[in-house]
Amino acid sequence: MNSIIGRTLFTALVLALLCVVFSGCVQTQNHSTKQMIAKSDKILRVGVSTNAPPLAYKQGDTLTGLEIDFAGQLGAFLDKDIHFVELKWDDQIAALENGNIDIIMSGMTITSSRSYRVAFSKPYLRSGQVFLVRLDDAKKYSDGIYSIMGSNPVIGTISGTVGDYYISKTVAKADIKNFSTSTKAVNALLEGQIDVFVHDAPIICHFAAINEANKLVPILKMGTEEYLAWAVSKDDTTLLENINRFITTKSQNGQLQATTTKWIPFLMRQ
Repeated sequence: MNSIIGRTLFTALVLALLCVVFSGCVQTQNHSTKQMIAKSDKILRVGVSTNAPPLAYKQGDTLTGLEIDFAGQLGAFLDKDIHFVELKWDDQIAALENGNIDIIMSGMTITSSRSYRVAFSKPYLRSGQVFLVRLDDAKKYSDGIYSIMGSNPVIGTISGTVGDYYISKTVAKADIKNFSTSTKAVNALLEGQIDVFVHDAPIICHFAAINEANKLVPILKMGTEEYLAWAVSKDDTTLLENINRFITTKSQNGQLQATTTKWIPFLMRQ
């Protein structure tokens, strides 16, 4: 028991370092709006859902996160100005299909159903579904998905995400409570309304870091293997080729890894 608590506290201590990293957020000169603008050869219209730290979120009026960082680099690579369009998560693919944005950069997981509607770039990050729990429950849920089989905890998920689908299909008769944002789910965990919060590993690591004092810890035994990528219209093959060229170039020169590590240091050490 002492060794488990020791490892958990060590994990929390390491994750606390994320708070320091995230405090140095990217300041962007790019335009950001909830309004749509016309397509232009000079502008890359980037659709983002800003409720998924550390991938894309806001500090005050400033957009920040891994995706915002990558978008700035992609704009420089393509010699285009970046115009961020803030969208609700469920509205992003429709906005792309309707021609209101050129690319989705919101930590979107590649899935077969989404691939019917959009063209995905090469993946830029390996991820998976993991748990956020209260420290006192860390031992109980240390085996990840196997820990909740038959125990019937109240599981928090974000509506319409891979985590929501994963729990619904994996855990028979799961007691699921859906939330619209990660912050609401984390608050519910703190208040005892749910026992486990299931989401993408980068997001879970972020909330564990900023809630270290509140004794929330991650269970980083991934229940799935997923890949995050950027989505473009199936008709925009030129943009897709250029994005893939950007990913290849940044991967080869080490900048892809360096940027990802800057925003998700603990996860990248796993």
